[in-house]
Amino acid sequence: MRGKVARDDRMRALVEAIAEHGAVHGYPPTVRDLQKRTRASSTSVVAYRLAACERAGLVMRVPERARAITLTAEGRAFAASHTEERPTAAQARQVAAA
Repeated sequence: MRGKVARDDRMRALVEAIAEHGAVHGYPPTVRDLQKRTRASSTSVVAYRLAACERAGLVMRVPERARAITLTAEGRAFAASHTEERPTAAQARQVAAA
C-alpha cells in the first residue's frame, strides 16, 4: 500500500507541474522543466514517470516531439482534485499557530 500512495503522489506532482506550466506559459513543459519542478534526480526518472502517467490515462504524448505532453480530461481532473483539497498557505499558518 505504501508504494501505491508514493506513486500516486509522484504522479500527482508531475500532472500538477504540467498543468501549472501550461497555465503560466501557455505551452507544455519540457522533460527538463518537469525535472526541475518535481526535483527528480534525472530526466530519465521524469520519462519513466511520464510513461506511468500515460499508461494511467492522465497524459498523452507524441513520441520524438519536444513539448508534446498534454493532459487528458482525467489528468486535469486528477490535478484539480488535489489542489481543491490542499489548504492555502494562510490556512496552513492558521493551523500551525493554533
